[in-house]
Amino acid sequence: MTATAAAPSVRTGILDCVQVNLALLADRRNGPGRHLALGARLRFRPRPGPDGLPTVDPPPQEHLREGAALVGLRPDSVAHRAAARELRAMAECAPVVYAVADSYDMPWLPYAGRAHMEHSFLVGAHRDGAEVEDAYDNETAWGPARPGRWTFPWERLPTASFACALSPVPGYQAPAPELSLDDPASYVEAYATHPDRLAALRRLTAETWLLTRARHLHAAYREHLGERLDAREHLRGWDRLTATAFIAQRRAERGRPVPEALLPDLASLLTADREVFAVRHHRP
Repeated sequence: MTATAAAPSVRTGILDCVQVNLALLADRRNGPGRHLALGARLRFRPRPGPDGLPTVDPPPQEHLREGAALVGLRPDSVAHRAAARELRAMAECAPVVYAVADSYDMPWLPYAGRAHMEHSFLVGAHRDGAEVEDAYDNETAWGPARPGRWTFPWERLPTASFACALSPVPGYQAPAPELSLDDPASYVEAYATHPDRLAALRRLTAETWLLTRARHLHAAYREHLGERLDAREHLRGWDRLTATAFIAQRRAERGRPVPEALLPDLASLLTADREVFAVRHHRP
């Protein structure tokens, strides 16, 4: 494996692991700032997830399809269960391939051999093998994940749950900001009453990470459009909640009590989203 550091222009700290590499392609194809349109739609629509708990994490292929439309790209030639040989064939026919696979099998990430989750990456054909690029930026329990480029032998690549090329859609128009926020009561109640407290806290740590990044991204897009959005203190509250959830998980793993305000604060922030991010249309 050879590696080089990458300094992407996209705001990696407010993107999730499916969005972040789509964001790179959006800006490279369409110019700086296009990736912020990934935040046009702020949604809170939980669905059934792991351990019998609700999740706001959408299925990766659905997440990609919607995100690509928001930034003016279209997935082409989608392949499922694409092993390294198929990824190589795709990369030799396209400038770059977008793929999603299990982070457990990604040697460039701290999750390798430790944690399973669906994670995106870009791959291109290089004279020395597969050139992988990943703009993911996060602190993990096993060390930092930082944006970079790596060259691997093709056989070291993970099998992708799906992979595709992405092409520009003509006639793109920036999407209007949109909210779709369900009532948070049943979501919070599910985490409050789950019988396995440690499993609930581990899931909640991931949930608050996703919720917080989505709100920062939505605010950034609204500001990119020139809107004055008074969300700074609210976003700081989400940042604090993410940190509190992580601390609560670590305390629970050590058999220690967790902050009692965690779930009430979650409910309060989810309720406040509706007012803070209200889309107001002013007459000229």
